[in-house]
Amino acid sequence: MSILLIYLVNLLILGGLVWWLYRQAWTQKLRPYFWLALGLKLLLALTFAIFRYSYANSSDTHVYHAASLQLMEYAGQHPSAYLRLLFFNQFESEAFRASLPFSRFPDFTNSFYFVKLLSVLNLLTAGAYYLNNLYLSLFSFWGSLYLVSVLTRVLPKYKSAAVAAFLFFPSVVFWSTGVMKEPVMFGSMCWVVGAALQLAQGQKLSIWTWLLLPLQVYVFIKIKLFYAGLLLPLLLAYVLVQRLKVYVKPLQSPRVQLLLLLALAGVVVLVVMWQRSVFNPDFILWNLERNYSTLLSRSQHRPHINLHDLEPTLLSMLLHYPEAALSSIYRPFLGESWRLLYLLSGLENLLLLLLTALAVASAFRNGASRRVALLHVLLLVFILCMAGVTGLSTPNFGTLSRYRIVYLPFLVYLLLQNVYAQRLLQRLRFP
Repeated sequence: MSILLIYLVNLLILGGLVWWLYRQAWTQKLRPYFWLALGLKLLLALTFAIFRYSYANSSDTHVYHAASLQLMEYAGQHPSAYLRLLFFNQFESEAFRASLPFSRFPDFTNSFYFVKLLSVLNLLTAGAYYLNNLYLSLFSFWGSLYLVSVLTRVLPKYKSAAVAAFLFFPSVVFWSTGVMKEPVMFGSMCWVVGAALQLAQGQKLSIWTWLLLPLQVYVFIKIKLFYAGLLLPLLLAYVLVQRLKVYVKPLQSPRVQLLLLLALAGVVVLVVMWQRSVFNPDFILWNLERNYSTLLSRSQHRPHINLHDLEPTLLSMLLHYPEAALSSIYRPFLGESWRLLYLLSGLENLLLLLLTALAVASAFRNGASRRVALLHVLLLVFILCMAGVTGLSTPNFGTLSRYRIVYLPFLVYLLLQNVYAQRLLQRLRFP
């Protein structure tokens, strides 16, 4: 099949998927900015793909793509062996295993899982890098659009905040594109959060949503196990509290709801961590410190988070947490470096600082709304934990700006809910 025909067939499929997405009932209230948000995402995906793959130095995306092409070729030569590898991580030989990147611990590495996913996509795109970019970017757009539609139904007052945070905030859109793990993580995470919020509010899920939910949860866990290990217990606890309060009168109190939410989430986390082969606390602390030290050794000539004497102990992590979390959210500051990436990150972080100041001023002047306090607490706990985890493990601001999309849109969503930010969005005529 010629490359032209491959592109033509896949562009028709992509066009059909976009039209199907646009015609969904749940996108009706989002249609005024559907095409603008999608166009911006796909434009960034292609622009960044051209730069990153054709002109930039070799990086993770090159390794992922090359490994997926190797698996695609293997699928053509040994289809039954490829299926065993795909579903059971069974290698026909140790030599073949050694030839594949990320295959040393195939049951635990998310990079190898992503390479397998990419190899399946290659069977449709014939390994065309730019087509893979479009498919993965569309997947992340689908997840974020679905979550925005649910948030709009749950909290219609803050529709503009959800749209701005998940569909238009610069680094969220930028880093959720391309042949990387982040678009898959972001799309599946947003989709799972959206489904959980629907269940919590007692909204009926379609049969397709029920069928897709286990798959999206599985993908989220496989791509980012530790992120899922925190978020899924919080979501499960939130759904249980919201459904129980309908039948249990004492749960009508926001304070009781909050206590039960934290208690249930804690129980689920303890149960999960009981499986010490996966969530061994000592291993988690060691892994955080090892990642930090490894990246720090490569970041001495760039702006970075310098956590002096960080050790793989709980006390050391807690002592360094405030600096790590604040740096993860608000750094690099404008002026720490005049390279383009750091300059753009500094401008965005300056915006985050201003939004935080507005939110604090609004809270002191107007007080906090109790009606959505439980959802706010859930998101805030997740944001603060993830900010700390990413800051403690990732000193390099370039890498950190990519990793923080796991919590950044939720933070922006909360910051844009204050009175002053809402007025600003109205003056800007934001939809």
